[in-house]
Amino acid sequence: MYHYLKWAALSYFFKRNLRSLIFVFLGLAGIYSSDAVYQDLKDYALSTDQKDLVFYFLLGKWALDLISAALLVYGVMNLGLGKGTDKRRKNSRVGKSPKNSENPVKETERDAVMERLEKFRGAKRLRRRSDLLIKERGKKRPK
Repeated sequence: MYHYLKWAALSYFFKRNLRSLIFVFLGLAGIYSSDAVYQDLKDYALSTDQKDLVFYFLLGKWALDLISAALLVYGVMNLGLGKGTDKRRKNSRVGKSPKNSENPVKETERDAVMERLEKFRGAKRLRRRSDLLIKERGKKRPK
């Protein structure tokens, strides 16, 4: 059973963070591929005695590296590994309504949920099963 839970959690993580994982993958692939392409272009330019092009190839390589690094950092920052990092999850909690509430049905559903939860706000202590049994036995005994 643990095996199924593990794979369910992993698949949920991939579904929820697919866009961020794609950005991370594109960032890493961009960094490695730009270096490989630069090496090939540099070797070609040096073999054909066009040494002035090497500088422009280097500038292009670093531009691609910076764009890829930005994609990588953006993807990692938006992965959502910790609690409370997802803005949508913060707004969808019970009692918190988004600033621009466009759907009045959801607002009434939240109000209904809050009304049901109001009974637990008081200082009353919830009865345990043992308390109920003691109270029941106390009623049955003649005094």
